[in-house]
Amino acid sequence: MSAKGKKAKRQAYLVAVAQRREAVRTYAVMAASEAEALAALGAHAAENVRLQVVGGLSRDMVRRLKLKPGELRLV
Repeated sequence: MSAKGKKAKRQAYLVAVAQRREAVRTYAVMAASEAEALAALGAHAAENVRLQVVGGLSRDMVRRLKLKPGELRLV
C-alpha cells in the first residue's frame, strides 16, 4: 500500500470545554491530530468557549468506550 492511500493514524484526545459560569466539560474525540480534535469540537461549541487538549485515552479504553472516528463523547 502506498503512503498516499494510507489513512492517518487516529488517536483519542481529551478536550476540555470551558464556558463562563459553567463547569468544565471534557470530551473524548477520535482524530488524526490535536488540531483536528479541536476543530471537531469547535464546530459544535458555542461562541464564547475555550477549548484545550488536556490528555488522551489508551487504545484499550477507546475499545471499551466503543469510540468511533469523528464521534464526540462526554466523559
